[in-house]
Parts: sequence; C-alpha cells; structure tokens
Amino acid sequence: MNADQASTEFEHLLKRVHPSAILQFLQLAEERIKDAYADIQDNHTNNDAILENIRDDIRQTLPVSALSDTEKIQHPTNGIMQPETTIHVDAFLYDDDYFDSLCEEGKLSRNYCAKCGSHDTRPLTVITHSSSVPQLKFIFQHVLPSLHNKTLLDVGSRTGAVLYGAYLFSDCRRIIGVEMDPSFCELQRQIVSRYCFEDRVQIIQDDILNQLEGVRNCDVIILNNVFEYFLSKEDQQRTWKQLYLALKGKSGTVLVTVPSVEESIESLETGIDVGTWLEPVDLTAKRNEAKLHVFGCGDCDSDELDKIFLYKII
Repeated sequence: MNADQASTEFEHLLKRVHPSAILQFLQLAEERIKDAYADIQDNHTNNDAILENIRDDIRQTLPVSALSDTEKIQHPTNGIMQPETTIHVDAFLYDDDYFDSLCEEGKLSRNYCAKCGSHDTRPLTVITHSSSVPQLKFIFQHVLPSLHNKTLLDVGSRTGAVLYGAYLFSDCRRIIGVEMDPSFCELQRQIVSRYCFEDRVQIIQDDILNQLEGVRNCDVIILNNVFEYFLSKEDQQRTWKQLYLALKGKSGTVLVTVPSVEESIESLETGIDVGTWLEPVDLTAKRNEAKLHVFGCGDCDSDELDKIFLYKII
C-alpha cells in the first residue's frame, strides 16, 4: 500500500467512527503516529551510523583516490579534462568537509600551479565515480517509489556505495552489483559479509555485456559515471547499444543516471533515439522536498542532487 492508498483508507476509516468517538480516535491516532515517526527516526539514525562505519572501513582500505591497483582509468578524449590536472576523490568516502581536512593535512590540493613558482593557480578538476551520501538518500528516500519486491541493479558498483544505500534506505528485495574489477568485488564482499547484507545483496564480477539477460529482469538500473572513464569510445558505443537493445520495450523499468543519458551518449555514434526509448521524469519537486530532509536546510545548494536524472523506459 502506497501513501495515497493509505490516506484513502484512513479517510474511509474515519467516516466509520461514531461521531462521539472521533476526538478520542484522533488522539489515539496522533499518539501512534508520533511513536511510528520516532521509530522511523531511530531506524534512520542507526542506518546513518552503519553507513558511516562502512565508509570508515573502506577509507582504511583504499588510497585517497579510491582507485584500485587493478583498474585502468581512461580519461575522455574531448580535451576538456586533462589527466595532469584531474584528481579522483570518491564522493561516497569523502564529503566536502573531509576533503577540506585532507587539503589542510597536505594530502590533497584543490588547485594546481599554471606557472611553476608563481601564484597563478587554477582549480583542479575533481572527479568522483561514486554517489555521495546525500545523493544516496535522495535516490532511495525521495526519487524512487517503494522497492518492495523489486530488483535493483548497480552497473559498475565499485566500492558498493549504491548497494549499501539501497540496503539501508530502501525495502528493495534484491540488490545486485555488477563490477569488472576484482579488487572492488572483493572489497564489496568483505563489507557485505561484515555487515550481514548477504540476504539481499549479490555481487557479480563480470562485464555488464555478459549479464544482459539479468539486466532485462531488473526493475531499477543505476548508471553512475559508469562507462566514460573505464571504456574506450568504441566500447562505450557498443555497451550503450547493447543496453538499449536489452531494455527496449521494458516498460515499467526505470533508470537512475549520473549524468543524463543524453550527455553520456552525445559524443558517441550509437544511433539511439533517447526520445523514443526513455521518458525523463522531472525531479524539481523531489529536489525541493529533499533539501530539508537530506541537507537539513530549505535553501541549501543542491548541486549534488541536480546531477541525478530519472527515466522511465517507454
């Protein structure tokens, strides 16, 4: 039962209460609502603590860049980002405050010198391949509906951020991460085992192109900066084409992407007509709703949330 259905049921129940008992009924309902809300808040607080422990465990394992020794990063060839002026900082592990502390300790820098020895400095390009904690909460507590009895797939699951977020912040029945890198798969398995997530989380070490049959059976598919930095342009084109063919006509399946699908394929010769494949969902209201809940303020900068796109397959 979703929220609208529950509201309708409550209205029907209220009409059946004898007029002399309505006030007492509403008082009892108010007390029950307060108890339920407190239970939810306690559960969220506990889940936040678990997620922070997971982040700390992973920070102790990986370098600050959160890159594994066995993966190969391929910088885009569009000329906008240069390897020598780009740093990789995992947003799941390091929020802005943590990043600032690393800069103060001299472990990272936000700028590079354009002219060695001068004060002519410019900001480095910071790249993340994972969702931040606010993004995870936004996706699972605001963007997606109830995932009860649903299957979610995270393509290129890396450190497992989406898997842990789905487990802690949703009722998703089955959570699958497909990752090619063996080091990250082993890391995910360690975390999943340590925190007893095996009942709902499955990790598959493979190329997503070998898992297309499984892709077709998923209700929600997450694609977060998944191909651009890890595949050649030719492989990106081939992968998008195969995903398109696998998912074409799978009405009811939704995609959550960073960046937009349009941006991801605009420089690729895929032949995909996004307009006939996907229906974009406007998340403006969801972002406004999430500002207070996720960030704790109503007028905060929501750049992190603006990067998330939601589509329904037509």
